[in-house]
Amino acid sequence: MNGLWENYEVWFINLNFLHILFIIIGIILALILIFGLPRKKSLRKPSIEGIDSPDVAAAFEKMTNFLPFKLLHRKVLSQLKNYNPNGKLVDIGCGSGNVIIQIAKKFPNLDLIGVEISSEILELAKKRAFETKLNEKIDFKNGSVEKLPFPDNSIDFMLSTLSLHHWQEPTRALKEIYRVLKINGIILIFDFRRDSRKFFYGLLKFATKVVVPKALKRINEPLGSLQAGYNPAEINQIISQTPFNNIEIKPYLAWMFLKMVKRIE
Repeated sequence: MNGLWENYEVWFINLNFLHILFIIIGIILALILIFGLPRKKSLRKPSIEGIDSPDVAAAFEKMTNFLPFKLLHRKVLSQLKNYNPNGKLVDIGCGSGNVIIQIAKKFPNLDLIGVEISSEILELAKKRAFETKLNEKIDFKNGSVEKLPFPDNSIDFMLSTLSLHHWQEPTRALKEIYRVLKINGIILIFDFRRDSRKFFYGLLKFATKVVVPKALKRINEPLGSLQAGYNPAEINQIISQTPFNNIEIKPYLAWMFLKMVKRIE
């Protein structure tokens, strides 16, 4: 009986070892697949997103609840925490309110405003704020980044999450952001980088064709957003045409953070 038990222990130990070994090999292969593949080189394709369509707005709202987008939003909140924002914060292109509502929970002392160009999606944001009992803490405005509904030197902090690639005139938009920021005010932008790893392109292509709702497949999203993004060199070129001169670009696997501060030299 003891011999049988000892044989079982050896078998169990060997099984655990093989299990761990396969996990390690799987992780190594995944890292090679993600980081070993070259970056995509392609011309920018401006987004054709039709967000004023009710079915597209509803589909985008559904997509924000997918785990990958929740993880990206957490990354934004983690970066935001590093700057300890205070005063008045504006979320440009706030969408259905996912990020700004999380900001309201984590930074209860901020004066929050969400700006969104799509009236359909803005209504979803208002509804979400009401359902989470945060509607009195967030003011929502219908507006465009190229013509912000704020006076000069009035905003302490501005945030843009996965919105930059939709801006029709990014240089004009950044000049407008500069106008409304207070001196030493900060704009933090999070967006896809078009020159991401080919593995990430493959994931988004699969998601666009198989996973997302039909309304998004029709307008080639979310792959279209990646194809409409910029690379770091293009971002530097755009910023060079604006008054911003205090710039920090943090490029990552398939996205990047841009931080700019309004200074008067």
